[in-house]
Amino acid sequence: MRNLTIAFAGLFFAAMPAFAADPGGTVTGTIDGEEVELSVFSQQSDYGNSHISLYIIGDALGGRGLGAMSLGAEWMGNLDGNFSHVEVSTRIHENPLRMYYGDDDDGLTLTLTNSAIAGDLLEISGRVQGTLTQMDRIGHKNPDPDDTFSIDLSFDAVLE
Repeated sequence: MRNLTIAFAGLFFAAMPAFAADPGGTVTGTIDGEEVELSVFSQQSDYGNSHISLYIIGDALGGRGLGAMSLGAEWMGNLDGNFSHVEVSTRIHENPLRMYYGDDDDGLTLTLTNSAIAGDLLEISGRVQGTLTQMDRIGHKNPDPDDTFSIDLSFDAVLE
């Protein structure tokens, strides 16, 4: 009887679908030295065979007069942490024509701590650090070196 119970339990668990995490995620760290907790908005975040895009939202941005934050990265070949381009931007509520922006040419770094594909989902964790500078949203022109803030953010996300 014991062997029959074990066999039924094994068949039951084998027939269950795998539980994958839902798209979305969390972002924690600091903006200009102040602790923040943010969310990865799943409907605007994605990945492809050569890019990721995280759309980050939360009260900690709005409280600073900022809109959603976007983290984008591109690579060639395998997703191994060697990126050909990384950028972070966030719009300014008071001035829709200006934004804060930084990329890898300005010293922004993105470090992966984990990445795995589960079906059509990418589970990814990492850390982005650097400085964002206010500039024109269109063309990234007219940077204001006196209006910057630093970011040090870690993320855990699942992307479709």
